[in-house]
Amino acid sequence: MNKRVSYIIIGLLAIAIGVGYTLAACDVIESFTVFVPGWWTVFIIVPGLVSLFSRGSNKFLSLCAIAVGVVLFLHKNDLLGDVRKFVIPVLIIIFGLSLIFSALFGRRKKDKVFFPEVPEDGTIPNFEVSFGELNPDYAGKVFEGCSMDVTFGSGKLDLRDAIINGDVTISVNTAFSGVDIKLPPGCHLNLQTSTSFGGVTNKYESSDDPDAHVVQIFVAVSFGGVEIK
Repeated sequence: MNKRVSYIIIGLLAIAIGVGYTLAACDVIESFTVFVPGWWTVFIIVPGLVSLFSRGSNKFLSLCAIAVGVVLFLHKNDLLGDVRKFVIPVLIIIFGLSLIFSALFGRRKKDKVFFPEVPEDGTIPNFEVSFGELNPDYAGKVFEGCSMDVTFGSGKLDLRDAIINGDVTISVNTAFSGVDIKLPPGCHLNLQTSTSFGGVTNKYESSDDPDAHVVQIFVAVSFGGVEIK
């Protein structure tokens, strides 16, 4: 996730700079330059943003870095006046935001119990996506289970044409996203969910055959939805 977020933030900055110079070249604006007073604060703000959306990072320290960079930039451009009067309000805001981001993106203790460990030998892949679409292709391929981590995006797992030779486990952890899971007929579904401002819809007809392969699905969703059919 760290690498993806870095690419996204750097890409957005490059686009913004390119658009600025283009507008200046077309005389839409009088002039444009990246070397405005306090331009160097970008080297404080950007790493803070990357760390903020990285799994396992300290959200409080990340927000502090972003806040310090923003305050320094505004101060260098004479937009704040007396910086000292903003210290306490900013600290209160940072504390509140750190609680929210830790709850949404940080690893929770119960996740270690709720989700099975992904084997390190690679037999069960771990798919992750942020600000994008996740759609692993298992058509005509053997499926032995997987883990999906989707944030600010969408995910699809179509197993209707997959080859399932035994019991499998699927773990889904999603925030601000939607995930669709399509299972082949004739399986016995065992579903466990944990939701926070989200929902899980199960439309799959589970088999009562005692010899049917068991599909164990663990779902944790925040501000999003997961549909199984």
